[in-house]
Amino acid sequence: MVQIYAYQNSLKTGEGKDKYCFRSVVDQTMDNEQLVKEIISYNSTITDADARAVLSVLNDRVRHFVNLGYKVELPFGYVYNKANGTVAKLNDGFIPGKGNHRITTVFKFKEDASSEMTKDASYKLAGSGYVQFPSIKEISSILPNGTESENLEFSAGAMLRIKGKNVSFDAEDEIQGVFLVSSDTTETRISNYNRIGTNVLEAYIPSVAAGSYEIKLVTKPGTERYEKAVSSTTITITA
Repeated sequence: MVQIYAYQNSLKTGEGKDKYCFRSVVDQTMDNEQLVKEIISYNSTITDADARAVLSVLNDRVRHFVNLGYKVELPFGYVYNKANGTVAKLNDGFIPGKGNHRITTVFKFKEDASSEMTKDASYKLAGSGYVQFPSIKEISSILPNGTESENLEFSAGAMLRIKGKNVSFDAEDEIQGVFLVSSDTTETRISNYNRIGTNVLEAYIPSVAAGSYEIKLVTKPGTERYEKAVSSTTITITA
């Protein structure tokens, strides 16, 4: 459900501007597992393996051809790359990552698809408030002497430090917390913490299979919704 909140309009300038504005959050997520089930139930001739195979191939081929410079058409929109940046001289070259030179991925909905998704859309007026979205800014390991290290290789029992914004959560709620997400999307919730603060978390790595893991943080800043943040870097857990 799209939940709509009223906020004080911090961008209000000049006369005639409204004092409050609307912002929204989505309190439900349809993940890949749910999507596979929906595909199977939509057409009984499609097996679980069929659905997973098609999604896997689609994921691989879209990434591949967008990377090659194609504008890839999907049933409801287009995916493509675009370049942005500035230079002092006309003959200066474009170098991604230099200055403000960026290549970014764009998704543009087809008009009929966008119209169908927004027409009679489900929403709920949820009152006023301020949603404190969690964000992960930095991940580090803690050495035995208590100092931070950029080495992101951990063994069971080692301490992981997460720095960010609005990272605190209720450890008694099993939906909230820090989760280790493996390459096959298996999630393991961390249950032992040294510190749970607004800007800093310290968690003890549990015993899991060796491999590379994403760090996912789930909080509940409101009474009816959960929010999540995923780290931009991965950690390695050794046997």
